[in-house]
Amino acid sequence: MSPPEGRNVKRKAGHFGHMAGWVEPCAGTRHQRGYEESFAMLSRSCLVGLVLLLLQGVLGGAAYAEECPAKSTSMDDVIAVLNAAPGCSRAMKLFEACAYGASGDVQFGEVVEKKCEADFGGQLKLPQKLGYQRELQACDRKYRNKSGTMYLSFTAFCRAQVAQRYSQRALKATGQKAR
Repeated sequence: MSPPEGRNVKRKAGHFGHMAGWVEPCAGTRHQRGYEESFAMLSRSCLVGLVLLLLQGVLGGAAYAEECPAKSTSMDDVIAVLNAAPGCSRAMKLFEACAYGASGDVQFGEVVEKKCEADFGGQLKLPQKLGYQRELQACDRKYRNKSGTMYLSFTAFCRAQVAQRYSQRALKATGQKAR
């Protein structure tokens, strides 16, 4: 025996009346789609995913970091590789490849900084030199209150990137190509 129409009828679970579209945007439309439409939507999503993977493989191949060419992961070997780099840009790439992600990167970063500063060291006028020092100090302040050795690595990378930028500007100004 069922209740008379409109009286004592419980609503179905998940039905929120006028708020149904707000809580569940597809409320009421869930069963209106056919199997073919759902399959087409799924296959389009898979196709987009495959295309993105192929593009990453074709275009992103150069984006992968190179392996560290040092004989071992010892600090002395890595520093020797960084010192042997022909220029700032190459030293920075090697720094990225050989980084520890910890406090050891501070010494690697110092080598890269010196390598990059060789490109612009004597060329900076006082305002530029002060700007360079200010940017280095900003790197030092950025992670100063963080605990953990990875933040020392972040600081070393920040400082090396600042030095690399100044090196690139100086080389561009003199018409040389970054090495």
